[in-house]
This record gives sequence, structure tokens and C-alpha cells, in this order.
Amino acid sequence: MDLIYFFKVLLRRKWIIIGLSLLSVIAAFFFLLNKKPLYKSQAQYSTGFTAEKVRLVDGSSGIDIYTADVKFNNVIETFKSPKVINAISYKLLLHDLINPANPYITLSKSKKESAIYKSVNIDSAIKILGEAIPNHQVLPSNTEKEKNLVEFFKLYGYDYETMMAHLLIERVGRTDYLDITFWSDNPGLSALVVNGMGQEFLNYYKNLSSQRTKENAGDIKLMVTSQQRTIDSLGKRLFDEKVKQGSIDPVSLSTSAMETVKELETRLAEEKSKQNEHLNRKKYLVERLNFLQAGALPIQNSSNNDEVMRLINRKNDLVAELAKKGGEDAVLQKQISDLRSEINSKSSVPTNKNNTGKAKELDDIKMQVSEEDALLNASNSTVADYTSRIRKYTGMANSAPVGSDVTIGGIQTKLEIENTLLSNITEKYYKAEGLIKDDPTTNFIQTAVGQPALGPESKKTMITMFLAGISMFFLSSIIFLLLEIFDTRVKTPTLFKKQIKLNVANILNNIPLKKLSEQEIVTNDYKGKKYSREIFFKNNIRKLRYEFLHSSNKIFLITSTQINTGKTTVIESIAASLLLSKKKIIIIDLNFGNNSLTKKYNPAVLIEDIAGKLKYEVPLKGQFNFLTTINGLSVIGCKEGNFTPSEVLFNIDMNAFLKMLKVEVDFILIEGAALNDFADSCELATYAEQVFTVFSASAPVSHIDDKSIQFIKSLGEKNSGAILNNVLLENINF
Repeated sequence: MDLIYFFKVLLRRKWIIIGLSLLSVIAAFFFLLNKKPLYKSQAQYSTGFTAEKVRLVDGSSGIDIYTADVKFNNVIETFKSPKVINAISYKLLLHDLINPANPYITLSKSKKESAIYKSVNIDSAIKILGEAIPNHQVLPSNTEKEKNLVEFFKLYGYDYETMMAHLLIERVGRTDYLDITFWSDNPGLSALVVNGMGQEFLNYYKNLSSQRTKENAGDIKLMVTSQQRTIDSLGKRLFDEKVKQGSIDPVSLSTSAMETVKELETRLAEEKSKQNEHLNRKKYLVERLNFLQAGALPIQNSSNNDEVMRLINRKNDLVAELAKKGGEDAVLQKQISDLRSEINSKSSVPTNKNNTGKAKELDDIKMQVSEEDALLNASNSTVADYTSRIRKYTGMANSAPVGSDVTIGGIQTKLEIENTLLSNITEKYYKAEGLIKDDPTTNFIQTAVGQPALGPESKKTMITMFLAGISMFFLSSIIFLLLEIFDTRVKTPTLFKKQIKLNVANILNNIPLKKLSEQEIVTNDYKGKKYSREIFFKNNIRKLRYEFLHSSNKIFLITSTQINTGKTTVIESIAASLLLSKKKIIIIDLNFGNNSLTKKYNPAVLIEDIAGKLKYEVPLKGQFNFLTTINGLSVIGCKEGNFTPSEVLFNIDMNAFLKMLKVEVDFILIEGAALNDFADSCELATYAEQVFTVFSASAPVSHIDDKSIQFIKSLGEKNSGAILNNVLLENINF
């Protein structure tokens, strides 16, 4: 449905669209008719970017297509650069100034008489151009003289914009070739430009590329040197920090010292346990010795005692040596055992039988006390040694300053980062060095020389005119469609129903009211397609009349949400149709804001005249004459002003007044003001039995209408629906 509607929209505007298309065709024809003939020349270059110089190990091509595309784009943009184009322009202008008899472009008489041409000194211009061309300079435009020289280029058509408008540089498909095409009104000029541009491009590109890569390589080399100094500085700082800690790796030293301390502390605890055993054993033996010595023993001879003491001392030395070896030397144990036996034999003296056992026990205890002393001394020496060593290694573990491992770790991390950065910069430096040696324009070869054209290029008049017409046709069609899409007016019944959720009582098409009135349109008998609008309108008014005739109500309020929706037209048309059915109608104009009905009929009685004069007990017919010149039609007017019915009719009982009118006529049609702007219709809806709301298809519905529409819906059974007025006949079915 929407597609058909849009097609109808274009169909209604077909003459505008066709007219614009024809106009564009005619404009294209005259444009081409006056267009100067142009001569085309084309040169071609091979870049070498896609030449397969190397193949990878797996046999695949070593060409990077993406990189090649970038190179092609760079070359094309360089071709289009002002320096390359200006270099050609300078040579062309210099030629024309030096050879005025045989120029590439001959200025017209009007151009030679222009202020710009007269302001430029030809000899001075030749000198400036002669200096600028070999130095690849761009002419400045600071002074007035220099600005005039720049404008001088435009006079000849050698300025950058004009040259670019006639120049085309493009890659030939996905090949290795570039095409340079130029159009001008001189075939020799076109050939000179395409051939000269290639050489100027090569000169400029080589100079630009060489300068850029050398500068980059120099900058990167400085970066490499600076980065290497940073790394050397960090390396020296790391070495000094390690030396400061007393070891190349103080962290490992500290860890090893702590492990040694733990092991020595374990051995020290074991040795102290043995020391306690020897102390307790010696204490016991001393107590036993004291007890046995309570009785006197016979004194042995001196020589024998000396020998025994020597043996005991010898035994004690061996015991101490055995203790140092951990008590696990079998040879020493055997020697100690032999010494004990010898000491026992030499310690024996002739005694009486009673003292023999006691003396022997006393000697054994003395011997054991001596052994424990020796073992205790050895244990004390071992404990002292362990304690000294623990103190030494503990000092080594704590000798590194707090945070030394963090400091060294931080330096090492930073050194790793700087080494990575140096590697990246060095790689860039090698690449830059490679670019200096690898000239990107080495493989640029001119494979096709531009030749002067034998004849001008075809203007393609028919194709251009056709394209101009087609383009205008589609452009105008799209414009009209967009205007229709963004048009917020409710121009069709479908759009009206989508935007306004009201029952549609009827649809009235627009009619011409400049020559005929509503009454004439309704009463005339039209025939033929010429009067299709009038016939359709009349038939739809008849449908409304049918609803009026079959309604039990007689008082109808015709209102709207907006002004100028056609309430007056609807009321007059319904009244005229009802008059055809021989019904008596009275129209009451209560639209104080716009009393168009009063102005049209100029009634003898206004509603303000009735106020205060109405007698409810007397028939209305005998009090006022509301009749008009139209048979069966009565009209009550009103004064125009900014007031509402409740303010004007405060002293009229409207219910009683309307009841009296119902006795005199068949239908009462009341016009109320627009709901969006006035409160009139809200007050009049109380007295009406049915309410019709008129909407215009030529007006948009906005959010301001929402409140008025809600009021209409709140009327309930009184709401008889909406009348969509002023719809184009061709939009009725959409």
C-alpha cells in the first residue's frame, strides 16, 4: 500500500519531474556546445613495486600486496604534490613568456587587457621562474608583486587547481603500471605535461626519499648511541652495587650464610645436650668419690703414683681427641681401653682384704671423673667453636644493607628493558640504512611516451545529455519522495488512523470553492470525470446526512482541534444536504474567535441579542426571526471577540433555549472554536447531544492535539467520531 502511494505521489508530479529532466538535458547540450575541444595525451610508467625479485624458502612469493598498494598510493600522491605540478607549470609559463610567437596557450585580448596581466613585468617574471625551476622552489606570495605573479598563472591556466582539474593519475588495475593522462586545448601541451611530469616526479621523489631516509638514519643512529650509553651506565651501576655488598651476588651469599647458621645451630643444640650429660655424670661421680673417701686408703709409693698419673693424662688426651672426632675412631677407643687396664694394674697396692674392694672402686671413680672432665672440656671447646661460627655466618647474612636485593633487582629489570629498546632501535637503524642504499625509484621506467593527439576528444554529447536527464529524473524523484516521507501532514486516511486513534465518521475530499459555494456544490447535479471531486464530495456529504437522519438526536456540535480545518464548510454542506431532504435547519455560530458563518449570512439575530430578552414561556417563533433567504435555513450569529460562551451566555438557560429550538426545527448545528486554542467547545459540549470533530488532511497533527483528542474521547457516547476534511481525491483510497 505504501509503495503504491509513493508511486502515486511521483505520478502526480510527473510533469515537474519530466520538465526538470528535459531542462537538465537542454542545459547539458548547451554546455557541451560551448565547451572547447580538448586533446588527450597519456604516458605510462612501470614502478617495479610488484616485480618478483625474491621467493621464500617454501616457494611462495615474497611480494607484500598491502605494502605494494601503500607504495602506489604514496607515488600517486607525490605526483599530485604542488612541487611536482608547480615545476611543470613554471616550465610551461616560462616557455610561453620566452616564446610569445609560439606559446602553448594564447591569451585572449580581454585577458591581456586585465589588471593582473599589466601588473606583471615579463622580464622580471622570466628571471624569477628561471631561478625557481632548477632549485625546485615554490614561488612565495608575501608581497603584492609576488601575489600578482601567482594570479598570472591563473590567467594562463597553469595554476595548481586548473592543472589538477585536467590531470588524472591512476594505477592500471592490479598491475605494476601507472597511467598519467592530461587534457588541454593544445595537443602539444598535453604531451609535454605527461612526459615532463614523469621526469619531475623522479627528481622530486628521489630527492625527497633520499633526504628523508638520511635524516631518519642520522636521527636513529643518535638514538642508538644514546641508548648504548644508558645501558653502559646501568651496567656499571649494577656492578658497583654488587661490589658494595661484598659479593658479586650478595643475595646468594646471604641465603647461603643463613642456611649454614641453621645447620650450626642444630649441631650446637646437640653438643649442648652432650655437655649437660657430662656435667650430670661428673656431679654424680664426684659425690660418690667423696662418700668413698670418708675411709683412708693406704698410701702407694711415689714412683708408682707418678706412673699412674702419666697414664691417666695420656688416657684423657686420647679421650679428648676421640671426642673431637665424634667418638667414632676404633683405634683410639682400643688405646683408651688398654690404658684403662694398665692404670688399674698399676694402681693396685698390697692391701688387706678389707680395703681391697674399696680401694679398687675408689680408683675407678677417680678414673671416670677424669674421663668426664676430659669429655666436658672437649664439649666446651666444641660449643665455643659452634658459637663462634654461628656469630660469623650470622654477621655475613646481615652484612648486606636493607633492600639491597630490591635495589639490584630494580637495576637488572631496568637494564633488561633498556636492552630490549636498544635492540628495537638498532633494527630500525639497519632498516633506515637499507633504505638509503635502496633507491625506491630505481625501477621506475617510462614504458609509454605521451604523444600529441591527432584530434580532440569526443564530447560524448548524447551520452552526457542522457546521463544528465536520467540523473535529474532520479534526483528529483528522490527529493519528492523524501519530502513526502518527512511530511507530517495526515494526508491519507491510513496515516490519519495511525496517528489519531479516533473513529472516522467520514472522509471529505477537497473541493474548489473559489467559484462555487458549498450549497451550490451539494445542490448541483454534476456528471462526468471533470467534476469527479464535486461528485465524490457530494456523495460523502450524503453519507453524513444519512447518519443525521437516522439519529435520534437533534443538537450537533461541530468542532476541531486546530483552526482552519473546514468546520464552516462541513456545516454548510451538511445543512444544504439536509435542506434537500426538506428538513428545517438552524445554524448557531458560537465560534467567537472566528465568526465566519455570521459574516457570510449576516443574520438578523445574534446570540448576544437573545441574552436577557428570551421569554421561556412564549413560543420562540413569536419572539425572534432567525430565517435567512434560503428556504428552511435559519442562522443565529455572534459577535467576534476574545470571550467564551459562558461569559456571553451567562443569562441564558441554554438547555431551555435549545429545547425551544428543537420544537421549531429538525436539526441544530452549532459551530465551536478550535479546542487547542479556546475553551468554547468544551463548554458547548455540555449542551450538545452529538459531537463531530473536523480534521484537515493539509495540517500536521502535533503533540498539542493530544490533550484535545483526550477530551474528545472523554465525551463517550456523545463523540460521533472524526471527519477528515480536505483530502486529495487521489489519496482517498490510501
